[in-house]
Amino acid sequence: MGKLIFGTAYDGMLRFSAIDSLDIVNELRERHKLSYLPTVVLGRLVTAGSLVIPWLSEKEVITFVISSSGPAGSVVSQASGNGTVRGYITNTQFELEPNLIGKFDVKSAIGNGNLTVVRDVGLKTPYISKVPIVSGEIAEDVAYYYTKSEQIPSAFALGVLMDSTGVISAGGLAIQILDRNLPQHVIEQIESNLRNFSITSSLKSNTLEEIISFVLNATDLMFEEMNVIFKCNCSREKAYESLKVLDIDDIYELIAEGKAEITCKWCNSVYIFEKEELQKTLDKKK
Repeated sequence: MGKLIFGTAYDGMLRFSAIDSLDIVNELRERHKLSYLPTVVLGRLVTAGSLVIPWLSEKEVITFVISSSGPAGSVVSQASGNGTVRGYITNTQFELEPNLIGKFDVKSAIGNGNLTVVRDVGLKTPYISKVPIVSGEIAEDVAYYYTKSEQIPSAFALGVLMDSTGVISAGGLAIQILDRNLPQHVIEQIESNLRNFSITSSLKSNTLEEIISFVLNATDLMFEEMNVIFKCNCSREKAYESLKVLDIDDIYELIAEGKAEITCKWCNSVYIFEKEELQKTLDKKK
């Protein structure tokens, strides 16, 4: 479970959110059996999804999809207005040499590609927008999407810190300007505060409220709090439905093998269907 705070500042001209996503990232790592760099990459994108939850309607679902040319492959994060997140990365096991400043080389892991954002508000057709990867560090790419596609000037800071024992710090913050009348000197001060800012280092010794207070330097901060949890909506019933669409020949093959295993890509849960269940499925298709 991750603690998330959100609110407004500067007479409502700016909104913010910040999260300690350590528990969420650790669960991602354990469920998907991720090596170090995939943990950092997926952890950042899922943290980004978590940060926008306060700005979703209760039934709204937003999905970030990074289609990359780098070794990470596809990286996907999904967040729901009810406070749940999930995600996956296609390449769970790879490492690269550290970058020039000795940190995980997320930029090279992503490479070139696109960020596709799918917003499902419960209507017949979801809203889909695609922007190019402009950084590969993920925070800048998500900020670019909001600034370019939704015309909301945004800044994101994302981080996952690891050592030989695993994830030791993870979190992020998001800032969005809602009113173009926000004074330029305020914007410049926030940009300056973010320039040498590390969310993972700050979380070691500061509360989320203290971090936001430092970055925004506002006197009218209004804080609200909520919990964000990793939760997948997969089920045995949904997995069984996927068996029903198989061709008869495919089901015969599974029966010959003795069982079928279906793995959820979002949470890595495995659902096993024995020969008897497969035979019932086959009988219904005849």
